[in-house]
Amino acid sequence: MTKHLINNPGGRKPLPEDEKYGSPIPVRFTMKQRKRLGRKAGDMPLSVYIREASLHAIVRQPVSKELMKEIRDLNNLGTNVNYLAKTARTFGFMSIAKKAEEAAEGICQVLHEARSKIKPKEEEDSPLLSNL
Repeated sequence: MTKHLINNPGGRKPLPEDEKYGSPIPVRFTMKQRKRLGRKAGDMPLSVYIREASLHAIVRQPVSKELMKEIRDLNNLGTNVNYLAKTARTFGFMSIAKKAEEAAEGICQVLHEARSKIKPKEEEDSPLLSNL
């Protein structure tokens, strides 16, 4: 009987700290969700697919009620601008000049309000994103 040679005496070398996995995060899925994840993962192990998908996915916060109101206001102003454009084609621009100016001012005001509501949220999120 021949002596068995050990190819790697002492075992595997320890991983550097930045490559070590931390503690697991338990996540529950319905059977339907699990099957869908399995189809998407294909031949890849499910845990690897979920890790990669979660690290490379773009997740957006739901739209707040205030921002939804601003979006509706913009939509309504867009409808008004379309009506003004149709009227201008029919009767000439001078007939609607005052209304067009009011609509442009309204659009600027709504955009300014929407930007002022979005900007503080971006500033709040930026420290969180810089840590990633």
